[in-house]
Amino acid sequence: MHSSTWSKVKFAVAPAALIAGMLAGQPARAEVSLVKTTDGWEVFTDGRVDAFFSYGRGDAIPLARPNEIIPAGGGIDTAGSSIPALDANGMPSQTKQGTFDTMRVRSGFVPNRLAVGVRRQISDDWSIKAYVGVWATIEEESERKTNPVFADVREGYAQIKSERFGTFTAGKHLELFSRDAVLNDFLLHDGYALGFPGNLDTAGPTNGMIGFGVLAAFFSAGLMYTSPDLAGFHGSVGIYDPTVLPGQYDSTRQARPEAELTYDLAAGIAKVHLFGNYAFQSFYKPGVTATVNGYGVGYGLRGEVGPVHVGFAGHWGKGLGLEYAFQPGDVAVTQDGQLREFDGYSAFGQVVAGPFDLNLGWGISRALALPQDQGANISLPSQQAVSGGVVLHATSYLHFDVDYMHAWVSWSLGESQVMDFINAGTIVTW
Repeated sequence: MHSSTWSKVKFAVAPAALIAGMLAGQPARAEVSLVKTTDGWEVFTDGRVDAFFSYGRGDAIPLARPNEIIPAGGGIDTAGSSIPALDANGMPSQTKQGTFDTMRVRSGFVPNRLAVGVRRQISDDWSIKAYVGVWATIEEESERKTNPVFADVREGYAQIKSERFGTFTAGKHLELFSRDAVLNDFLLHDGYALGFPGNLDTAGPTNGMIGFGVLAAFFSAGLMYTSPDLAGFHGSVGIYDPTVLPGQYDSTRQARPEAELTYDLAAGIAKVHLFGNYAFQSFYKPGVTATVNGYGVGYGLRGEVGPVHVGFAGHWGKGLGLEYAFQPGDVAVTQDGQLREFDGYSAFGQVVAGPFDLNLGWGISRALALPQDQGANISLPSQQAVSGGVVLHATSYLHFDVDYMHAWVSWSLGESQVMDFINAGTIVTW
């Protein structure tokens, strides 16, 4: 018998610096200009501060049955927040699944964030920008108020842009694979919300709908080129610092290529944005020539007709994981080093009613069994959620949110975990 307790990777994926000019519930607040020099440079800033009350209750992680394996990587780790079921003698049961009931005050899908940039118009067509963003949660690690909160330099890149020749970005920026799926979540549902907490008893940021049909895109060290507008089409190619799968494949020898193709069309009050993207990574064991390859394909759309906005995204690939591309862990990599396949689908709807955004979301992510999993008593997760929220944009810089999520995880051999979360927060942006 094997039972695992697992923890979620902390996500900070909402690409606040990329939302300008894209479909959104309410217009994004413009950057604040700080200084303009006589030789053409401008210094500007943008950012946010937020805080949420979050209440959750539901099932604890399931217990493996005799001779059964539940690979680590599905559901939510209830760990120290578990309330054990009791046996007939009033003692904690070793066979019955417990519950959890928890309250937190924490950051949302996007935590506190302070960014500073400089830019200069070189000519009528050419411009240059440098940008650095620092992120930090309000809650401490492991619910210990004496623990320090460390600043995370999440973004830092230089960008050279030409309307005729395209844009070159160098540094730590949002990678291409699954970028638009995350933008669907950010723009249409969780940009001012908390969503799925991702953990119960340590620091965030939280997940929004990450892990439920949406794979996280990370800010990664890379070089990216985006073409100019070609009749509504934009192509982007990037090469990124490689990532490993710790515990199984602790070595990589090539950088990670990624690519995305998008198409935008606007006609009156209607707009549509189509996208498809791809990522590839080879993995090695140190000192061994044999390799395995992980890859992923993502696709979807985002559209609006007046105040009604919708989004859909899907992904499929090998070695992806449930929460982000090339996620380590037993659910993604078998004990003998094989990579499992994963897929996921998400849909969002939003209605803008004056200062209110009314948001709905659904998503599902699945780990797909390998032939060797059949008959091996390996229980793989499929996790699904529905979520809704209301955001009040009191001003262009002050926002209030209430959001709710109902999530359930089903394992292939019959285990389950059902949970509910309700969150309320205040957000200041600039």
